[in-house]
Amino acid sequence: MRALLATLLCWNLALADPLAWQPLETEQLDELRGGFDTGELHASFGIERATYVNGELVARISVEIPDIAAMTPEQASALDQAMNSIVLIQNGPNNSFDTSDVAAGTTVIQNTLNDQHIVTLTTMSADANTLAHFQGLNVNESLQQALNRGVGGR
Repeated sequence: MRALLATLLCWNLALADPLAWQPLETEQLDELRGGFDTGELHASFGIERATYVNGELVARISVEIPDIAAMTPEQASALDQAMNSIVLIQNGPNNSFDTSDVAAGTTVIQNTLNDQHIVTLTTMSADANTLAHFQGLNVNESLQQALNRGVGGR
């Protein structure tokens, strides 16, 4: 019965005078058109750049985006800033450096002292809930192989 009513409604709309139709608002069109939908997929991303001199943290940039599909403008701006910032670390006296000649996203370390232990780390983390999907694919493949073997296939 519902299918019949839906069909009749669509038929009536199709026969209606097209000149009487009203355009939809932009917001309504946006909802109808949708956008990027990850469905059940959830992904996160993080990046951290840290520099240590003699075991002491001297510079750190960190951005964490817990849900890429729901990234806020603030998170996008923080990520852009982290990826494009120039970090200048100067250890010791008489250091000078012009950062205008350096590409964005660069860490520059100047050291004028002997026997310094300098470590710079860039750590990127990405996580997605795809393990269940891959396990499902593996189960399907195993079932298909078992069926093929049962029917006489190899």
